[in-house]
Amino acid sequence: MPDQKKVATNFKFNLGDRVMIRNSAGMKGPIVELRGPLGPGGAQIYRVQFRRKPRGYIEVREDQLEIIPPVTDSSEEQGPG
Repeated sequence: MPDQKKVATNFKFNLGDRVMIRNSAGMKGPIVELRGPLGPGGAQIYRVQFRRKPRGYIEVREDQLEIIPPVTDSSEEQGPG
């Protein structure tokens, strides 16, 4: 049986992560597809869905994205009282 090549799975972002696109006036949305190393020098490309009318998609390089931290409910952090 021939040796199988290992596929790199160390992506910086995952499907469903909410991200903001740098230098885009606050455009943000979830990652809906990992396109692979299609960018210059093998840069990872991600497909991001954004909410505008009509709803659309944009493909961007990994270095153009920033993760949006999950929202935490402040009422859960406070104790009783």
